[in-house]
Amino acid sequence: MNDRERRRSLWKTYSILMGVMLGGAVLILGGQAAWNAIQQNMSKASIENKPPSTSSLPLSTPQKPAEVRSQTNSSTPSDSTERVSFDKGSTGATIRDSVTATQKKRYLLNCGSGQRMTVQIRQGTINVIVISPDNQTIGNAVNGLSQWQGKLPNTGDYIIEISAPNQSGYLINIEVS
Repeated sequence: MNDRERRRSLWKTYSILMGVMLGGAVLILGGQAAWNAIQQNMSKASIENKPPSTSSLPLSTPQKPAEVRSQTNSSTPSDSTERVSFDKGSTGATIRDSVTATQKKRYLLNCGSGQRMTVQIRQGTINVIVISPDNQTIGNAVNGLSQWQGKLPNTGDYIIEISAPNQSGYLINIEVS
């Protein structure tokens, strides 16, 4: 192989490598743009009602709104609380939203003593804490353990508290029967 053929072979190899790197960069940028679009859509909070379950008890009648209870002594301005109510005959709700690392989102549900609650993480890298009306943590779910289910000890407002180590969109299902 002479010097000219060797140079031609090197240039050919170089152009193939550059093409692969350019193609990879385009794929990475396209993936990032798609991820940003997904995150933007997930940041718009939406609560969708689920169809009724066949064997369930209705939620107890909501009482006066309870004050927000948290396990921490202080809350940041970005924390938020939202009441969740189910449509008549429905036993669950799906909540889609997003949370930052410095933020806590709380959802209030008025439930009766003896009812069973299931909280299931469907999407997202989040931590979920279930807090009873007397401000006691009664359960939690994290990515490794993506569901919590338990019998509710008291009647009143339960708090589902969402936090995350990093910004994360999430989708959770809450069922009460």
